[in-house]
Amino acid sequence: MSLTNRLTLSVVLFSMSLTGCQQLSSMSSRERSRLSQERDESGTVRLVGIGPIRGFAKDRDHTLMHCLELVLEAMGREIGYDELMGMSGMAFRLQFRVDRWGVGNPDPLVGENCVDVLMSAIGLKHEVLIVERNELAEAAALRRRIKESIDLEIPVLAANIIEPEDWGIITGYRPDFKWLCRSYNGGALESDRMASGWPTAVILFEKQSRPPANQAYLASVRRAVDLFEKRRSGSYALGEKAFDYWCQSLQTVQTRQYIHPNVWTYIALMDARASAARYFRRISLEFGANEHYALQAADYYDQEVRLLRDGYQYVPSEKDYPGTLPPPHFRQRQIEVLRKAKELEKNAIDALRKLL
Repeated sequence: MSLTNRLTLSVVLFSMSLTGCQQLSSMSSRERSRLSQERDESGTVRLVGIGPIRGFAKDRDHTLMHCLELVLEAMGREIGYDELMGMSGMAFRLQFRVDRWGVGNPDPLVGENCVDVLMSAIGLKHEVLIVERNELAEAAALRRRIKESIDLEIPVLAANIIEPEDWGIITGYRPDFKWLCRSYNGGALESDRMASGWPTAVILFEKQSRPPANQAYLASVRRAVDLFEKRRSGSYALGEKAFDYWCQSLQTVQTRQYIHPNVWTYIALMDARASAARYFRRISLEFGANEHYALQAADYYDQEVRLLRDGYQYVPSEKDYPGTLPPPHFRQRQIEVLRKAKELEKNAIDALRKLL
């Protein structure tokens, strides 16, 4: 299979524009790369100037979005996490795999793709690839592309470089083709560590012509409404239907297989809606006399986050119940929380419709 035609959670290559949408154009005068290259006598090359990964439970649980935030910042393009979440739609998207429990529910590239929308909004050209490690020619080509990017002082986004399947940043390479990276895992939040997994995502940057000016914030409101109303994307239920499928799946649990996908989807939902609340508060003035509708939506998302946090005690992790199935009343209480969360989201979406 061709290296360029395989789409999945694998490698994302980006060509970077130094100018963005109309709302972000004021940053162009101060876009200066903070990156520099260090090369030692052994031939190891690393990039310095990338900020630390915050880690989980610190308002940065969507790992691709935070890693992209850090890379853009290092390249001199400061676009915050909440803006990336909002303009992509990730702050508002809930999807749930209908045929099985899947940990990919919160990933921006899986199901309803949020990466393409984001790159259009902020003026980035991107390419998504999959390369299996045992496809020798394609794997060698991928290694060359990563090396070339680092040589040009361009960081690389990658998923699964330090397991488990979270996104990180390739920051350098050794002569033996092993990569240095930052990751949410493996003690690599603040300092480079050796990659231990085969990558499933990459980012390359180069100058691009200015994209057409667009109304990114208003487009994000339309995106929020569409994601709640849309019923399906491939194997994933979306929005209101995702809540319904999630509750139905909890009612039929028979094995422990549900535990990790369930808790990760729940954590990602809390992070996304907290980001949605901050996003709409931050941009509310953009809507002029209709500012109060944006603030209403933010308030409903805040209420949802508080509800979800209070209900988190009923969403156990695998370490909470090693070798055994959590009691059924936990799942019933979680179902009650999710149904209330769906109603709060309906209220938020009603407020957002009034901005359109």
